Amino acid sequence: MAEAFDYVIVGNSAAGLQALNTLRKHTTEASVAIIDREDLPAYSRVITPYFVGGKTSRDNLFLVDHDYYRRAGATILFGRNVVALDAENRQLELDDGSRVTFGKLLLATGAEARKLSIASDRSSVLRHMTDAEKLVELMQAAESITAIGAGLVSLPLLSHAPASAEKHLVVGSNRILSRMVDAESSELLEARFAKQGLQIHKQDDIVAIEEGDRLQLQLASGGCLVSDMLIVGKGVQPNSALARQAGLQVNYGILIDDYCRTSHADIYAAGDSAEGKDFITGEPVIQGNWMTAVEQGENAALNMLAMDCAYAGSLKNNITEVFGVDVAAIGECLTDSAQTVRTHDPSTGRFRKVFLNDQQQVIGAILIGETNDSGLYYHWIRNQMIFPGKEVLSGTNTYASFQKRMA
Repeated sequence: MAEAFDYVIVGNSAAGLQALNTLRKHTTEASVAIIDREDLPAYSRVITPYFVGGKTSRDNLFLVDHDYYRRAGATILFGRNVVALDAENRQLELDDGSRVTFGKLLLATGAEARKLSIASDRSSVLRHMTDAEKLVELMQAAESITAIGAGLVSLPLLSHAPASAEKHLVVGSNRILSRMVDAESSELLEARFAKQGLQIHKQDDIVAIEEGDRLQLQLASGGCLVSDMLIVGKGVQPNSALARQAGLQVNYGILIDDYCRTSHADIYAAGDSAEGKDFITGEPVIQGNWMTAVEQGENAALNMLAMDCAYAGSLKNNITEVFGVDVAAIGECLTDSAQTVRTHDPSTGRFRKVFLNDQQQVIGAILIGETNDSGLYYHWIRNQMIFPGKEVLSGTNTYASFQKRMA
């Protein structure tokens, strides 16, 4: 006999947790279940590199505790995988053979880390808590650490690794953070990271691993790196197989409309598995950031409640700290066609680059050296504001400068 719920959420990270919060904000009577493969309360993947590097404790990763779900009146089915979705009969099959039926369903299934075709017991991705715990063990005794992939897994992990460790980064492209910032910003960051001891190997790849007392990492260029461990940060791929199996429309991710609804009227998707409209371009995209997941999780829940709430579209919004340097990339900041306004103070390392469309509206921004005002740029982009002028970039308090100009 299948358990039946008014609302079922598959996924317990940013999108799933926000959806649960939103549902309970508007209804305390409806039955809600939340299913997740990890037998843990929701935690922040964003700060797991700090845990791996010994900068914070495991307990500090958690956003809520188990009692939170009890107080929310939610049935938790943690440590369980959904293996099949019958959309027509509104039913999920779990890996233990049990079944759950739903009135409305949210797929907040996230993404999985891409793995190398070659592997070692001394290599790991970082996506789940078990990955983080494995990396903690590997890093404790590592004198030399190599990472492959120059995105928001490899770089933060190397950054928070022990200062005494030798650090290598193997990059397939010709620059770091190529999907986050433009070429000029990459160059600035590479120079700053190199001063911190990071050795970058561009346009290269790891083609073989020889095991021994230490790992011998054979490079496509013909070189060899000797390391104690390997971090694999080659990006992620959305968990869309369940939706595809159920006959929902899937491109790269699960396709959603402006209401975070899939091709089935009672099934919604949000977060790193959902492919929806970009706010700037209008094209379908998976942003893969925490804020988008939260926004989509809330929007999906409101529409599951029949509140008819359209989502304007997602925005890139990546904020991180790497080798002591704060970096933010917001909106459309990779396009070559946009006009740009920039300011750079080499003495402080403070860098600002704003991207504008033909109407002089702010469509993107890159901030390096200090990111406390990133919310203001996000506000400018979301509200399609005309750029107020270059002078607002030069002060350390952008918001105060802007307010003074507008007074």
